[in-house]
Amino acid sequence: MIFYSFDVAPNLTLSSCDEAAEQVIGAPAALLAGKPYYEVFPRVWYQDRDAVAEVVQSGNPLLLRDYSVICILGRISADIRLEPVLNQENAVGAVRVSVCASETCSRALELKGASTLIDIGKVSATLAHGVRNPLNAIKGAVVYLKHRYGSDETFVEFADIIDDEIAKLDGFITKFLSTSLLEMEKSRSDLHLLLEKVLKITSLQAQERDIRFVCDYGDVPFLEFDAFHLESAILNIVNNAIEAMGSGGTITFRTRLNTMADRRQVTLDISDSGPGIPEGAFHNLLSPPCGSIRDKGRGFGLFISREIIQHHGGSLEIINSKGNGATVRLCLPVESSHGEAHAG
Repeated sequence: MIFYSFDVAPNLTLSSCDEAAEQVIGAPAALLAGKPYYEVFPRVWYQDRDAVAEVVQSGNPLLLRDYSVICILGRISADIRLEPVLNQENAVGAVRVSVCASETCSRALELKGASTLIDIGKVSATLAHGVRNPLNAIKGAVVYLKHRYGSDETFVEFADIIDDEIAKLDGFITKFLSTSLLEMEKSRSDLHLLLEKVLKITSLQAQERDIRFVCDYGDVPFLEFDAFHLESAILNIVNNAIEAMGSGGTITFRTRLNTMADRRQVTLDISDSGPGIPEGAFHNLLSPPCGSIRDKGRGFGLFISREIIQHHGGSLEIINSKGNGATVRLCLPVESSHGEAHAG
């Protein structure tokens, strides 16, 4: 068994951790103090909300037995105890999170995980080179078809989308091959407009499987994001949901503006009405071994989605309800208060 603990301030930032926790994260606590604790350790959930925030608000301890912790290098079964630490004013000054984890933890998979990332880099470079010629062929075919069927408004609409996506992908490949670190090109944009584009792109695929889209948009502000990358992240999630559901059902898109630890964020929940994620599939989804890259790319796609969201300063969580579908929750920060809010 592995035992470690760390303290979290009421604003959900990491304040300290013990030596065992430093070994788990591989860095001194002093370098990470002040960061949101869920950027250092996996976020702990309790009844669909942050467990640390629950203890701060209630002042009562929590004990979570056989809690499934999912991280980039593996999956841990753990008992987690969250205890309020009172300050001199007898208020909650911190929450001590104590973890008793099984030995089947990320350390056992660390070397394998590093090898996986190397393999991903090799596959990505090969893919980038290999996609160029087919893209040019597709672009030529679209030009011909637009000329041939220019009177069909629906066809022209989808052809324009294809043209736009080809141009973005070609630019992405050029950038990928010419730089060692991809730089996001963020601009203040409407998340709902991006979602409508994703719905349009995937609508025919959904119709073929008798899957219905439901939109429950809240009143959220514009966000700073890279439209190409965020669209790719959301498409990966939607395509996974469509594939998992088979035939029939609904996929619901729900946006809300929330405040957590004095930080405003927009949450996007993408929920399907499928069978849920099998217990043994979490590792493949969030930390794909090399084999899963070749296994229809499902784990690789979600892995990439999470990397994109994290590069936007956000987080990706999976909320599973076995037999009643699954929800992928994207949390994106509201970096400025100057964005216009709009009705969903």
